[in-house]
Amino acid sequence: MSHAKDKRKQEGDDVVPETQKKAREEVTDEEVEEFYAILRRINMAVKYFKSTRDDVAALEKEIMQEVKGATMNGNEEDTEKNLSLDLNLTPTTPT
Repeated sequence: MSHAKDKRKQEGDDVVPETQKKAREEVTDEEVEEFYAILRRINMAVKYFKSTRDDVAALEKEIMQEVKGATMNGNEEDTEKNLSLDLNLTPTTPT
C-alpha cells in the first residue's frame, strides 16, 4: 500500500511545470466588439420573440378551432386536404 503512495508523489509542490503551461493570448478590441455585437443580436431576438408570443398563441388557437370544427362536421377527408402543406404555393389570406 505504501508503494502506491510513493508512485503518486510528485516532485516539487504539485505545480505544473512552466514548459506545459500555455501562453495566454491578448484579446483585441475587435474581438471584444464582435462579442458585444453578438450579444446585442441575441438580445434583439429575445425581445422579438417575447413580443410575438401572443400572436403565435392566437394563431395556434385559431388553427385548432378550425381542425376541431372540421372533424365535428365529419369532413375528415376535407380536413386532410385543407391541412396539407405545399411549400411551393404562395400563401393566400382568407377573405
